[in-house]
Amino acid sequence: MLEIFLLIFISRKLSAIATEKGRGKGWGALGVGFWILGELMGIVVGSAMNLGAGAYGLALLFAGIGAGVAFAVVKGLGPGQSYAVEA
Repeated sequence: MLEIFLLIFISRKLSAIATEKGRGKGWGALGVGFWILGELMGIVVGSAMNLGAGAYGLALLFAGIGAGVAFAVVKGLGPGQSYAVEA
């Protein structure tokens, strides 16, 4: 349950950062996607290393790294383009 609240917070924060840069709110999904992919990758690596219950800890570590990468990508975005029509 706590993880769901964290994912909502990450998504909203990334959306706010992207909106400040003139980008769409869809960039918030990048954080959620990277979190889930990082967690899946961590559980696969942890299971391959035969860590047992430690695989979940490794999955959370990888998920955090994924979220950090998403923040770095969104913060590194340049300003969005304006699509205003001139008359």
